[in-house]
Amino acid sequence: MTLAPGHLSTGRDFPGLPPEQVPGSAPLPRLADGVELLGTYQDSGYRQPPSLVRRADGQVIQISPLLYQVLTRIDGARDAAAIAERASQDLGRLLTRDQVQFLLDTKLQPLGIVAAEGAPLAAPPRANPLLALRARGTLLPERVANAVGTLLAPLFRWPLVIAVLASVLALDYWIFAVHGLGPGLSQILRDPVDLLVVAGLSAIAGLFHECGHASGCRCGGARTGVIGFGIYLVWPSFFTNVTDSYRLNRAGRLRTDLGGLYFNLIFMLVLAGIYVGTSSELLLLVIAVTHLEMLEQLLPFARYDGYYILSDLVGVPDLFARVRPILRSALTRGRVADPRVTGLRRPSRIVVTTWVLIVVPLLAFSLGYLILHLPLINRALWRSVRAQGHTIATAVTGHDFALAAAGVLGAFLIGLSIAGSLYVTAGIARRLTALGLRWSAGRRGRRALVGAAGLVVVAGLGTFWATQGQFTGW
Repeated sequence: MTLAPGHLSTGRDFPGLPPEQVPGSAPLPRLADGVELLGTYQDSGYRQPPSLVRRADGQVIQISPLLYQVLTRIDGARDAAAIAERASQDLGRLLTRDQVQFLLDTKLQPLGIVAAEGAPLAAPPRANPLLALRARGTLLPERVANAVGTLLAPLFRWPLVIAVLASVLALDYWIFAVHGLGPGLSQILRDPVDLLVVAGLSAIAGLFHECGHASGCRCGGARTGVIGFGIYLVWPSFFTNVTDSYRLNRAGRLRTDLGGLYFNLIFMLVLAGIYVGTSSELLLLVIAVTHLEMLEQLLPFARYDGYYILSDLVGVPDLFARVRPILRSALTRGRVADPRVTGLRRPSRIVVTTWVLIVVPLLAFSLGYLILHLPLINRALWRSVRAQGHTIATAVTGHDFALAAAGVLGAFLIGLSIAGSLYVTAGIARRLTALGLRWSAGRRGRRALVGAAGLVVVAGLGTFWATQGQFTGW
């Protein structure tokens, strides 16, 4: 689930706005191709709820009600004067032609949601959110994902939801308090090839989880986008594009957020039914693994389901976009007014500030530990890859191709961890470099300071890694 941060306008009046000398033959404005007006963000945590617009590339942008009213009056046939007249009637205050032209030129066109008739559309800005999913691919196209979501939407009827919850509670009591997981674990230890079964069923559970998000979105009346896969942090992950759910109220958005976890429960009951017929202990082990995956999904500190649940509860989309303004406000004791902070209602601001004060030290510690021990971690992972390679060679020699397949899977996952750790580290370096270049742009003294600081960091890391012996034993 993704909401790309765009531009949040404060929606203030424009007193003293310098008039623009717009020629009468100026090209008529029109909405850019594929732009959709989603309406007001419902049940928001803002003092003045923003309006939402979605571009053809899927980016959802927050704008002020003033800009939104201007957009609703753009039809490709009205000039700035006609738009100003209609928008003034909607707003109940005078909006002049020059002011509308100013908004078109400086606000709406740069965002890529308005274009002048006959004029090429400039490349719109794209968000690059922190901890976003990368290297995306499509598994189910939009049409198929919507069909699946519509087909499974009846599973959200309340009597069935209550029955599923009660059944899973009874199943959990029997598995963890009565039967136990010992037989399944013993089976895995006796035959490691069974890990392929557990991994395969876990992947199916993950895909069914995404169908739950799609179904929750469709149940509320919104459309879902593609269901696909990508790399999140260092692991392969499934995702569902449900940005259209932001047109729903809080209950509809939460249904979409929780739909994946709810479908995990349904998947557990399906596995329990298969267990009744087969007595396969591996199925109970998969149920336990699914529980762990659900707990991971509830964590609100990365872009898992718990993050979006918290975001929709407080009515503030994209919490990570609030990290920098909240920290700046805290460090300056509120002297720096940022609408992304001051525009929030007090309860929402308290919750978001608390989340920031927890997540920033947690992420700083995790990323700092990764960077300080990067060669050591990857050395251990590389040794595991070599061990898996030996296992694969032995299995192929003995014609045990199932064990070889398990070894290939293990080596692949370990290799992804190595690549992911390097990718995350390189991403941090790129962001810090870009931040330093922006801060020092046009100032030689600052640019020299940034360069010196970069050399000190690189030299310090290299010295730390060498003195800790992290380059030896490869």
